[in-house]
Amino acid sequence: MKKTFIAVLALILMIATAACGGNKETGAKKGKVTLALLSHYAGSNEEKLKPYIDEWNKANPDIQVKLTPVEFEQLLPTIMSKQTAGQVADIVHVYALWGGQLIKNKVLADAPDDVVTDVKANYPDAAVRGASLNGKVFGYPTEVQTYGLFYNKKLLKEAGFDNPPATWDELLAMAEKINRKDGSGKTLVQGFGFQRSYAGIVDQPFMALMATAGGTLLSEDLTTAQANSDAAKKTLELYSKIYGNNGISDIGINPTKAFGTEQVAMTVGAGWWAGSLKTLMKENFANVGAAPLPSPDGTAQGSLAYTWAWGVNSKSKHQEEAWKFLKWFNTEAFKDGMTAEGSFLLDAFNSISTRKSDLESAPIQEKLKTDPIMKVFTDALDYAVHEQNPPTGSEIQNILYREIENMWAGKTTPEEAAENANRDIQAKLGE
Repeated sequence: MKKTFIAVLALILMIATAACGGNKETGAKKGKVTLALLSHYAGSNEEKLKPYIDEWNKANPDIQVKLTPVEFEQLLPTIMSKQTAGQVADIVHVYALWGGQLIKNKVLADAPDDVVTDVKANYPDAAVRGASLNGKVFGYPTEVQTYGLFYNKKLLKEAGFDNPPATWDELLAMAEKINRKDGSGKTLVQGFGFQRSYAGIVDQPFMALMATAGGTLLSEDLTTAQANSDAAKKTLELYSKIYGNNGISDIGINPTKAFGTEQVAMTVGAGWWAGSLKTLMKENFANVGAAPLPSPDGTAQGSLAYTWAWGVNSKSKHQEEAWKFLKWFNTEAFKDGMTAEGSFLLDAFNSISTRKSDLESAPIQEKLKTDPIMKVFTDALDYAVHEQNPPTGSEIQNILYREIENMWAGKTTPEEAAENANRDIQAKLGE
């Protein structure tokens, strides 16, 4: 009996040992994970991001990250189509305005508690709110861009102005004085103009200027449209004085290009645009200045901050590994006291990460001392409102865009535009 027991025990141990050996091998295979990362960083931006991913992959052979770049306009459709087809990207880089739609379609996983705690402790309020839905953080803020006034110092000086406008009335008066036309009435220099061509480039400056008047497009809880508030009506009235039947500016001249060729003296833009202007204007970039947005009374401060954020796919089979990579990329010191994300943004876009440790790093502090334009947009983080992101956020911005363009085309008055936008936005919030 004793010999039988010993023999059985030996057999069990032999099987267990073999099983452990097999599991060890299988476990090793399972431990080698490849994470798909989907982002709009394509072309030259892909080349800028790749060295950081290569650095991670070299140090983490069992967790490899593979970048899949697509153009910006294809990013959201690609995310959604892959989700439907079951070919999900583990890590997604998303524009926060899409957050509601992505949450509604269960694309984004909940951020772990330690990530939530870290984000709330180390980023400014506008960035935290931009990377949150219903007050809940869903990922790491990356590009956080604010709006300000770009102006051409040379063109202002030629018209007799030493400083940019502080109030809306000053903006209008200066723009009219700067305007220059030839004998046939063709505009040679335009004092001020709004950039145009798609919803975001029209709506975001509107919401930024609306913030200087003390208003937001939606209520704090995202349930009520405020497109017919006093602040919204004042802003629409300002917009109607720029373009349209009684506007002081030529709507056919788009500052997106004309500011860079020094045909437009002032416009509203996001901070990242300075890098593009520098490339375009070369030595003439020395004529460019930036200032906080003018406000109705010249004392209030206001701007809009829009946010991109890294998140993890809810259908990813490797969420733990995905968050491990994102924690490294967004929180750990990589170079000169900066995170990999902070180094990437500065290198690729001449843009500043809003993470506290990046802002306090020597390269960023030196940059802010020597780059007054960058300082204007960085300072705006302290007072900018975040771009609100309900589930129907993109459709709501399309409504506002439509009404502003209709007003500029003379189809509606500012009052009608406000009421039309408010009615349709409220209906969209109820869907």
